Amino acid sequence: MIRIEWADEGGLLPQQTRNWLTRCAETAVQAEGVRVRTAVALHIVGDDEIHVLNREYRGIDRATDVLSFPTVSYPYPKTAGSCEDRLLMEYDDELQAAFLGDIILSMDHARAQAAEYGHSEERECGYLFVHGLFHLMGYDHIEEEDRVKMRAMEEKVLSLIGLTRG
Repeated sequence: MIRIEWADEGGLLPQQTRNWLTRCAETAVQAEGVRVRTAVALHIVGDDEIHVLNREYRGIDRATDVLSFPTVSYPYPKTAGSCEDRLLMEYDDELQAAFLGDIILSMDHARAQAAEYGHSEERECGYLFVHGLFHLMGYDHIEEEDRVKMRAMEEKVLSLIGLTRG
């Protein structure tokens, strides 16, 4: 089970997309095998705001589609499903869940990429959110072997809820 703390001050995210993202989150933690109640903060922003964050935290002076800020550090190559003890160290009494971290999603980028790839905004937002969630659960894509594992998990989740390409 996962709780999403929504931050969408600009009202950029349609309710239908929010519903899809809730299903994405639930399916992702199930696919990962997480048994602990978790929480994540999802911030919906425009390109200007994510540009500032990307420059400040990553030293990259441009907008991007999604940023993830995990609270849990997993020993390589383990991920959240096999690190319940580490998740419990991030337990937040107020949330009544282990806080995985923050995801910042640019709706400007999501809309542009959905048009570019020829699929719905829901699918693009779902992909970006799931991508961010898997980063919060210890996945990465720097090395090819890790990228393949992460992409397989992302596609598994999107397929399970019917957010396929096209």
